[in-house]
Amino acid sequence: MRALTSALLSLLVLCCLAACGNDVADDPKLSEEGKEVVQAVGGPFDAAEFKKFLKVLPEIPGLTAQNAGDGSGVGMSAAVKSAIASHGWDENRFLYIYGHAMVMANYEQMQGMTAQLQDQFKDLPEDQRKAMEQMMSQQVGGQVDAFKAEVDKQVPASEQAVIRDNMDALMTAVGMR
Repeated sequence: MRALTSALLSLLVLCCLAACGNDVADDPKLSEEGKEVVQAVGGPFDAAEFKKFLKVLPEIPGLTAQNAGDGSGVGMSAAVKSAIASHGWDENRFLYIYGHAMVMANYEQMQGMTAQLQDQFKDLPEDQRKAMEQMMSQQVGGQVDAFKAEVDKQVPASEQAVIRDNMDALMTAVGMR
């Protein structure tokens, strides 16, 4: 009976691990390195975990616009590590979510700046507007596309969707809105 229980428990653990990895294993754009990182921290996060993260984020010193300090510190301070732990988070998991959230926030800002530039072109004469749009498409568009390709290699699509759905709350939590 004990052997059967042990075997069933082992099977359950393997099934849970396999289910946890399906989101990333099936993500065609995610690089092998990206998949390894996701698996190393326990799999992709979901909306509920991201919302818990957002509640804690403003209280972590050095990670938001309000409490970033002078930025002269090398590495992560003991205060940051302590604050993360005091809220019951595993340091690696919290920083994994933070890193992916900031990458997506940067991408969102790049898209916003591109849209603002395009909006400014609307008042130009047609020939100047077309020239500016073409130049921007070649220079800025290529950079945005390259950045998006890198995001896709490192951040699972399921996490990108969660972050996009909560972008306003993220920007508020980090003090950028």
